[in-house]
Amino acid sequence: MNDIKLLIVDDVEDNRLILKAICRKIEGFEIREACDGIEALESVEEWHPHIILMDVMMPRLDGFEASKIIKKRYPETVIMAVTAVMDPHMEANMAQIGVGAYIHKPIDKELIRFKLKNFGDFIRSKGGDYKKLSPKKALNPFCSDVRNFKTIFEIGDAEAMMDFGMWILTQCENKIVASCYRVDSSIELLYELMRQGTRDNRSMSIIIEESFEEIFVTMKFAEAIPSHPRVAMLLEDLGENSIVQDNIACIRIRISDETKVQKAAVAPVQKPAEEAVLQSLMQHEIPKSGMVENTPDVIKEKRVIDTEEKEMLRQSFVHKTAAIDYVRDIGGDVLDEIRDLESLDEEWGEKLRIFDSEPTVENLRDFADGVLGIYVRGINNLFEFTALAYALSSLGTFLKEHADLVTQDRAKIKTLVMLLEHLGLDLVSWREHIFALQDTADIHYLDSSFFSSCMQIEGIIGNKELDVDDDNDMEFF
Repeated sequence: MNDIKLLIVDDVEDNRLILKAICRKIEGFEIREACDGIEALESVEEWHPHIILMDVMMPRLDGFEASKIIKKRYPETVIMAVTAVMDPHMEANMAQIGVGAYIHKPIDKELIRFKLKNFGDFIRSKGGDYKKLSPKKALNPFCSDVRNFKTIFEIGDAEAMMDFGMWILTQCENKIVASCYRVDSSIELLYELMRQGTRDNRSMSIIIEESFEEIFVTMKFAEAIPSHPRVAMLLEDLGENSIVQDNIACIRIRISDETKVQKAAVAPVQKPAEEAVLQSLMQHEIPKSGMVENTPDVIKEKRVIDTEEKEMLRQSFVHKTAAIDYVRDIGGDVLDEIRDLESLDEEWGEKLRIFDSEPTVENLRDFADGVLGIYVRGINNLFEFTALAYALSSLGTFLKEHADLVTQDRAKIKTLVMLLEHLGLDLVSWREHIFALQDTADIHYLDSSFFSSCMQIEGIIGNKELDVDDDNDMEFF
């Protein structure tokens, strides 16, 4: 396999330079840069990177939205979020779209290299290019005929740490582990503990035990595990899934409900209590086993949100209305018209494919009138969604007025198609959660997001920046 393609995405040039300086010391990696989510999308379409280091907060298109589009189009792409602030809500959203690894600021250069090498080896192994394990390793030294076999690693140097890192990533991928960001926290904790355990030329042992529902990683050190702030924080994050006592550490990685259902017919292996495992291990010896060039800045026109648009957005948030109550109160004819919009899903994709293959002014205007126009007419019957209808109508008018400009730039065509595909999928989700599942606590929870998405498309294609007054209390992404 050729070099692993790594894309670094950050709107701050100094951050990109730092990350590039760290990553270019990793053998077998080719590196490119992008300054925001839009450039990232363009680079993904042209270059198809294997791994992306994605900053979260960026102008034009933020890291979350860019990651969402990329993972839908190229689910095999590994995206590692680079951020200074993480919270459970962000982690859950990132995990839902398939982002399962993080680089936390301030940057730990050794940790970045460790993760990237692991993912690089993992990607190569999926392509059939297996990295030879260290001769110190002996996998499954007991009996391969039983399900709950033990796999033992002897960790004494950086090479051994890398072998174990690739192995655990492969196991997690194969078992469809639940909650990707928890796995990332587990890997960070394992890495920190291995760093502590191999200081001053010391060695340590790792024993893997597996059931049908869980993976247990038990680590035994030559001396008591020293206190370390990062280790303490990760232990707190993992909660009941980690135990440290004297010179023993145990970490539990749960397998997802999907895998449990698939294996329900097989009786799970009974496991002794964690405390008993720790006591047993402390009393017995563990058997050992063998850059893209900078382009000139483009002066961009400001896309100003006027007073009428602000008021239109604000009016959506006057009363909180649950979807189940809203659907009960609207007339049947209106509901039928919304359901009729389902027939546009296929039309939406087909007209975009036609425009992508034949990027003519006529085909773009056909999409604006034949898809966006019909959507607007359907939604216009719902007073509560005036902001959404206005946003789609404004976008359709913009596309028709700028069709000549768009069709002359192949990069803009590709970007526009990706963004419109993403918008179409969001509209499908909007219909489903309000009118089908009726599980939305407030039917207006996406109004500002749709409004913002349409204006972002106008700004990106028309080289305009979004300009929001300081007193505007709407959130735009």
